[in-house]
Amino acid sequence: MWELLGFLAALWWALSFVVLLANLWGALAQPAIQRRRLPASPLTPLPPVSIIAPVKLRDPGFVRAFNSLFTLDYPDYEILVGSAEAQSTALETAQGIAAAYPDRPCRLIHSDGTQAVSPKMNVLWRPLQEARHDYVLTKDSNITFSPKTLRVVLRSMAPDIGLVVMVPVAVRAKGLAGEIEAFLINGHARLLLTASALGQGFGVGKVMLFRRSDLARIGGLEALSHSLAEDSALSKTLAAHGLRTVFAPITVEQETGARTFRDIYQRQCRWAVIRRKEEPRSFPLEPLSSPLPAALASLLAAPLLGIPAWMGFAGTLLLWFLLETGCAILKGWEVSALTPFAFLGREILALAAWLRAFTTHQVVWAQGRFDARHGARHPTEAAEPRGTAETATPGDTRGIQSI
Repeated sequence: MWELLGFLAALWWALSFVVLLANLWGALAQPAIQRRRLPASPLTPLPPVSIIAPVKLRDPGFVRAFNSLFTLDYPDYEILVGSAEAQSTALETAQGIAAAYPDRPCRLIHSDGTQAVSPKMNVLWRPLQEARHDYVLTKDSNITFSPKTLRVVLRSMAPDIGLVVMVPVAVRAKGLAGEIEAFLINGHARLLLTASALGQGFGVGKVMLFRRSDLARIGGLEALSHSLAEDSALSKTLAAHGLRTVFAPITVEQETGARTFRDIYQRQCRWAVIRRKEEPRSFPLEPLSSPLPAALASLLAAPLLGIPAWMGFAGTLLLWFLLETGCAILKGWEVSALTPFAFLGREILALAAWLRAFTTHQVVWAQGRFDARHGARHPTEAAEPRGTAETATPGDTRGIQSI
């Protein structure tokens, strides 16, 4: 009996390291592979773009992230700031930044409807209706662009591609909780880059580029309103209409800053519950990509090789940490003195969130509770958006319009 358990544990250990090595390869190889897959004919001339940036809280790095929207090396784009609140610190900050760029079209849109299950989609609802251009790019408020980002994302667009997404990489983490979140984000980034290198594509909501005409073709936002994971729903619905999702060949910065352990745990639980609903076949296998289950497996497998169990456990964690850290250094991702502690903290928190997802369908999001199983109301039952329109006068010196 013990020999069989030891054999199964050794198999788990070996498979985990195969997955790790595949992820390390994917993270390092994806940029070159994805550049070779770029469409032969880029979009010419460059089309105008509507950038929608939903805001709620003045999160760490908000100023840097929002400011990056106004310094893009791109000839023609507008910025639409969506918010469920009529007034907030984040909106005041956004207005102040926009005022410094009076030549860049920027509108603030109050969007507090309840048509969708997802709070984020409700914030995007009115800006999408008000956008002036066919090409639309959505960006979370903690994502910082480089000047070339918009050009690179547009370079991936083609007639058979309906959605271009970007892999977020954590930057500027502060404190142990922030470092743990950064390790979680960057571990997920390796998985996404590997999926991209293998030719897979699926919705990642931090940055998304799509066409409004394609969205109308698949039934509009109403077709996505049933899902808490609007990014996954958009990708799957586009795929059902013959339009692929691809990853851009560059990553994008996700501002991390200081975090609290409670916020991290709630966020990881939310994502875990949603992943369990959206990807029911792969979700139970997620621990294969984690070192802690592999280290626990080594406790049973090590004696088969004549190695003390404690040495197998410690050696597994050390080797995994060194491989992950080496990959991060090669990628130029941030590493600090807190990285070893963040590595261990990530494993405890991620495993706890994964186990929690099997015990609940409830998620906490935007100070509300939601059931991941429930769909949206019938369109006739959905509330109309409550935002009112108020356009700034031509002499408004804030550099931003309120709608």
